[in-house]
Amino acid sequence: MIIRKITLAIIFSIISISAFSANETGFDEICNIYTEAKNSSLSKSQLSDYIFENIKNRITSKDALEAHEAVFNLSVDKRFSVFKQSAEYSLKQKWECTAVEELMR
Repeated sequence: MIIRKITLAIIFSIISISAFSANETGFDEICNIYTEAKNSSLSKSQLSDYIFENIKNRITSKDALEAHEAVFNLSVDKRFSVFKQSAEYSLKQKWECTAVEELMR
C-alpha cells in the first residue's frame, strides 16, 4: 500500500513537471519561431506563413497556442501586451520576447 502511494506521488509529480515544462517550452518556442522569422530575409507575407506554419507544427502547449491564436482578434497595438500577460499568467513568471513584440505590431 505504501509503495502504491509513493508510486502515485511520483507519477503526479512527473505529470506536473511535464505540464509546466510544456507551457514554458510553448511560449519560449513561440519566441524562438518569431526570432527565426525576424532574423530571416523573408518577405512580410512569407514571415506570416513561416510563423503560423511553425507554430502549428512545433507548439504543443494548449495555453501558448490559445494565447497566440486569440491575440490576432485584437487590434495591433494590444496584441503583444495581451500575449505577454498570457505568458506570464501561464508561466507564473516574467516573460519577454523582443521578436514577438516587434513582429506582432
